[in-house]
Amino acid sequence: MAKKYLALTYLKYFFIILFALVLFFVGLDFLQAMKSLPKSANLQFLYILYRALSGIDLLFPISLVFALIALKVHLIRSNELVALYALGYSKKDVLRPLFGGAMLLTLLYLLLHFTSFAYAKEYAENIKQYSSIQSTTKDLYFKYNDRYVYFQKLYPLQKRAANVRVFDTNGTHLERVVIGQEAFFRNNTWHIPRAKIVQNLGDHIAIRVASVDTLQGYKPKILDSVYEGKTSMTLLDAIYAIKLFLHQNIDVQKLKAVLYYNLFYPFFAPLLMLILFYFVPLSSRIGSVNLFSFAAIAATLFVWGFLYVLIKLAFNGTLQPEIAILLPIFFLFVAALWFYKRF
Repeated sequence: MAKKYLALTYLKYFFIILFALVLFFVGLDFLQAMKSLPKSANLQFLYILYRALSGIDLLFPISLVFALIALKVHLIRSNELVALYALGYSKKDVLRPLFGGAMLLTLLYLLLHFTSFAYAKEYAENIKQYSSIQSTTKDLYFKYNDRYVYFQKLYPLQKRAANVRVFDTNGTHLERVVIGQEAFFRNNTWHIPRAKIVQNLGDHIAIRVASVDTLQGYKPKILDSVYEGKTSMTLLDAIYAIKLFLHQNIDVQKLKAVLYYNLFYPFFAPLLMLILFYFVPLSSRIGSVNLFSFAAIAATLFVWGFLYVLIKLAFNGTLQPEIAILLPIFFLFVAALWFYKRF
């Protein structure tokens, strides 16, 4: 019964804190961006909605830790923590429902990154810059096996490209040029209807018109995100892009950083909760609640900020993603395990 009470109270504090932080984040951002937003009320509402989702993406992990701090302060000041220990509950018994709740919420957070939730920040920026959810990538040039591809315009949400040129080569020899007014991504491939095909036959050139399927697996969002240097990508798209680019012998360090960020970074919050719980005073008579709250919040913000800086360094290629993301999370895991065994 006590464990259920602790879990439900923790969830209550978490949602209150997350709502408050997101509301502050969206309100401050809207005041700064108000002059740049389109006059349409619908687009302004969509901007606020996507900003709220991006705020959740940013503030979700840290809200898990703040909820623990708020709950422990409440339990200490109401003497409920001492009462639980007096009833025979150990520190591990008190911690388990809180840690379990944090892990379930973290898994939910990971599941959200398999959906278009991961693109919320990008959609908000598109509304502010282009007065539309959709952005247009211009003059996109990339390599695919022995083909060189040029898209004058790419519309990721519509899965469409305009003015397409595909150059098929064999070493240094140009074999074929495919010219299309439009291309559509269907059935995991790019379909160019009524393409003009210029075939190099050595002693002469043959020209014909036909539909062409090419660029197997090059999803529009992968093209848009990777070649424009964006870091917003779903977990499935990141995994798919890494497999695709490894086959093309293209550097995947930034893609690995995106994958590690979405997959491992959120777990810093439950691990940090284990560490902070070790320093929770039993009652206000034994330790200063205000001092604990200040130290815990300061430590949380420091760890959060430090990890965020490392992640940004991994995104721009300054640090290897294994060093910038995996190594700090591993150190947190070792420290959390050590403190947990000392309870």
